[in-house]
Amino acid sequence: MIDKKLVIWTRITAAPLKMGELYTTDKESRFSYESSYVQTGERGLGLAYPPQAFGINSIVRSRSEFFDFHPPVQSLLPPKSKRNLIRNLIMSYLHKMDIHPQVGLETDWEILTKSGHGSIGHLDVFADDHEAEKWYAARPEERLVEAKDDFGFSLKEFLTWMDNDAQALVSILGPTPSLGGAIPKIPLSIPKSGWNGLVGLPTRLGSSSDLTDIILKFEDSSSYPGIIELEKLALDVHKEAGFKVPRYWVVEINGVKALAVERFDRDQNNKPLFMESVYSLLASGSSRISHHYSATYDFIGKALDNKKIAITNDPGAAKKYLFKRLILAMLTGNGDLHLENLSFLETQGTLEFSPVYDPTPMRAYSRHDLLTPPEMTFGDYGDFSGDEMIGLESGLTRLAKNLKIQANQYREIIEDCLQVTSNYEQKINDLEYLPDLNKENLSKIHRRIYGDFNKIVD
Repeated sequence: MIDKKLVIWTRITAAPLKMGELYTTDKESRFSYESSYVQTGERGLGLAYPPQAFGINSIVRSRSEFFDFHPPVQSLLPPKSKRNLIRNLIMSYLHKMDIHPQVGLETDWEILTKSGHGSIGHLDVFADDHEAEKWYAARPEERLVEAKDDFGFSLKEFLTWMDNDAQALVSILGPTPSLGGAIPKIPLSIPKSGWNGLVGLPTRLGSSSDLTDIILKFEDSSSYPGIIELEKLALDVHKEAGFKVPRYWVVEINGVKALAVERFDRDQNNKPLFMESVYSLLASGSSRISHHYSATYDFIGKALDNKKIAITNDPGAAKKYLFKRLILAMLTGNGDLHLENLSFLETQGTLEFSPVYDPTPMRAYSRHDLLTPPEMTFGDYGDFSGDEMIGLESGLTRLAKNLKIQANQYREIIEDCLQVTSNYEQKINDLEYLPDLNKENLSKIHRRIYGDFNKIVD
């Protein structure tokens, strides 16, 4: 194959600045920082790739069936799922432009060049520097329109925000997207004061500070009825438990329920912040990480103590955060706390776990009824110690020990989570749109785990 080249820029600096270049061959991916970027002292590609440590030397990573690119770049690609809305929108655009890449690297390269800028986090990927400069120089019209069936702008305009040369005539974004996984989602902007029914295209460099970026999530009621109010319930509970959560609004657009969630990977002026998922970080440092669920919670805790890479300003607080997130996930019925649903965010020099996102109690739907994601165990839970299987209490005790959480802290965290969820079953039953069968599933799961945790602290 012919070597492929991408350039990576960022806007975490005072002005857009080229971070480096990435070359991909049939065997490996090589990234090199620009010398001018190294001198800025800013964060780089990811926490495992600090510019000050690598300088302008190539950072080489062998390609595998799981990663064609370095994990922070790979993370910019929409999931390879026929149900993913953004991936399908981009593929539709490519086909309208008569671009038909081969399945695999060719397709992902095209997707990155069209949608790898302005996405979640601090990295902007382009085909070349000219495309980067052109994109940063463009100032799309800031126009808020009523959120209705076509949002007041076409899919062409949405894709033009990602690629200034988009000329394809593509379909209008309809009111009921049926693609995109459990919750189809698209990035938009709304007034900074909050949701008022008006939406616009995502902000760009130099955009008005009167706007804030959001992710708008639609309910796929055929597959996951009631999922929007379920996510709101989970966000409410996490907020009550003392976790940082973004602002969020339950809305209805042309009869379709949706959740508008403010993006926290941007500052007050819509400037990107450094953000990296735990998945990207762990995969950058370990070849054993192949999926977003291929590490235990104990392994995450061990990474937080890494002496070579400063992952967080306060490892002790981060480990307590992780433990409490896991306890609350179990009590609320969220068996989906995987590596991509945990991220690190740097705000005003403080590097810590990001605000809570995607905490939906997916166990309400029987096909997602798992205590934790596959392979993401804790304290060897479910394994055997001699002739006895390690149960919930033993597994949590082992995890707490591995996280260096003291006995009084262990008990306090569990009791706090029990207090916050003491009326959780009533809140489930009060939901308006979640079907009765799903309410029964989730209530039964909650009652059982709540009772188990009560026995632990008795």
